[in-house]
Amino acid sequence: MLGVDETTLRAWADAGKVRVYRTPGGHRRFNASDVDTLLREAPRHHFARPPRSSETESPRHWFASRPWFTRVDDDAWKRARVQCARLMHALEGYLDARAEMQDLGGARRIGADLGREVARWGLTPAQSTEVFLHFKRGVFDMLSAAPRAPSGRIRSLRDADAFLGEALQAMIGVLEERPAQARHPSR
Repeated sequence: MLGVDETTLRAWADAGKVRVYRTPGGHRRFNASDVDTLLREAPRHHFARPPRSSETESPRHWFASRPWFTRVDDDAWKRARVQCARLMHALEGYLDARAEMQDLGGARRIGADLGREVARWGLTPAQSTEVFLHFKRGVFDMLSAAPRAPSGRIRSLRDADAFLGEALQAMIGVLEERPAQARHPSR
């Protein structure tokens, strides 16, 4: 309805841009009139969500297909989703900023936080990179589908690549700081 990814909507709710109600199970619910107001007032350049085809693998299915998936509990997933929502929100601000105002520090800080969270999962740096690149592919799909002129889309993709590259480097830096035994618990 809004043409944004779920993580963007969650970030808007967390920032107070749209009211959110929680069910007893912790799920977020939004009032239709609040969403209509947001739709009228939101800038038209926000991320568009690409249509899913039956051939596109859902994120849940992708994660569930990984051998390490069972080691990650629900609380860890929630914390990781919060970090990813923070990253999306920061990326949105980065893309909205004029070139001379863009700052990659937010990408590095959130990437390091994400690295600390993923480190708790016991993933190797290669597995962590795989997870991050899967996330990045989703971001690029959204940006590619955004209703912009080709030159604006290319600039957004280039800027998003720089921002997410900084986050990935910070994440991997945190993972490399762990002792070798923690990186390879089966050894």
